[in-house]
Parts: sequence; C-alpha cells; structure tokens
Amino acid sequence: MRPVPGDKLNGPLLSAANPETRAALLARAGTLVLPRGATVVAQNSEADRLFILLQGSVGLSTAEEGGAATLVEILGPGEAFSIPAVMLQVPHPISVMALAPCRLLTLPAEVLREAVAVDAGLMRAVMEQMAQQWRLLVDQVVDLKTRDATQRAARFLLHRLPAQRGAVDMPEPRGAIAARLGMTPESLSRALHGLEAAGLLRLQGRRVDVPDRAALQRISLPRGGASHGARRV
Repeated sequence: MRPVPGDKLNGPLLSAANPETRAALLARAGTLVLPRGATVVAQNSEADRLFILLQGSVGLSTAEEGGAATLVEILGPGEAFSIPAVMLQVPHPISVMALAPCRLLTLPAEVLREAVAVDAGLMRAVMEQMAQQWRLLVDQVVDLKTRDATQRAARFLLHRLPAQRGAVDMPEPRGAIAARLGMTPESLSRALHGLEAAGLLRLQGRRVDVPDRAALQRISLPRGGASHGARRV
C-alpha cells in the first residue's frame, strides 16, 4: 500500500477528528484500489485495519458454515466498515466484496484505537457511524415486514436520491441490489419496470432518473401493516 498523507477526505469519520489526529492517521494510512468482484475482507479474518470507502460500492455479507452467503448491506463512499470488530479486537463477523471498482483508505487498527482514546470528536464520529449502520439493519427488518417488492425498491432509490429530483446511480450488479432488498433479481426487475410504467422513474442502464421524489415517496409507504409486506416476492 502506498502512503496518502495528502489525501483529502470528506467522509464523516476523519472529518470529525482534530487536525493533528487526522494528520497522524493519514501519515499511517494506505490505499487500496480494487476491481469489481474483489474480496476486501474475509469473514472471520483478523480485524487489523479499518476501511473507509472513498469511491465505489461494497457489499457486506455473512455465511453460516457450509451455507451460501447472504448480502446484508451495501455501503457507498464515505462509509467506514468493520468499526465494531476493530474497536473490540475480534475477527470480522462479515465478508466484504467490491460491488463496483473501489478505492479505499486503510487505517491500522491499533493506530485508530489510540486516536479514538484521545480525540473526542473522532470518538463521537465512530459511535455515530456504528449507530447509523445499526439503524440501517433495523430499517431492513422493517422493510421486509411491512413493504412489498415495489415499495422496497422505491425506498432504496429514495435513500440514494440527493434532491427532490435527479439521477440515482446503481453501479452494483442488479443481483446484489436484489439480495440487499430480500428479493430475486426477477422481482427487482419487475418492480423497477412497474415504477417506470407508472411514470415514477426512467431506467437508463446503471442510472435511474427520478422526476418527482414526493411521488416516489408516496409509493414507498407501507400499506396495510406488517401482514401486507409479509408475502413472498
């Protein structure tokens, strides 16, 4: 890995550190550039580094012994991952794969733990990222229990839409997005084309244009409580 002392980061984790701490961390940091499909972290491997995603997209998955992997979350630029494993000094409970070409910053685990112990801003940012990722997992459970395939697809797009209208990038394979949403690729395709037929979006390869966020938001709302969203898709 090559050092990146001059790398400018906009991610919330290092942005929260004071200038001295940030400079010290970057002096010990490295970068990884990985192609789509590359393994970033193997499940149960040693958590000797923290990863911050600068560009691209990664999928977090877990697998029981002898079973198939289940994708549980997709993270984008600015997100840090493996924070709990690094802070608790335990093996990675998940595996991480590049779903799109990625560039990552890596920080030695021991260096990060020492910095967190003395920098209150960095400590708050670490706690906030862990809380946000926990909230994402809670949202997944709620989605699976209260929303059908079309509503889950709409909500996924809303999370990525930066304004009241505009384009949503979907660089990941559609199969990975479907797995994240708890459905088959065929169900995801039907949901997206149904939303397009309703005039709520336009599909353009790996980009989705959303003309009206409010209209898509209305479609994403649960209807009829948990029993409505419990059917298989």
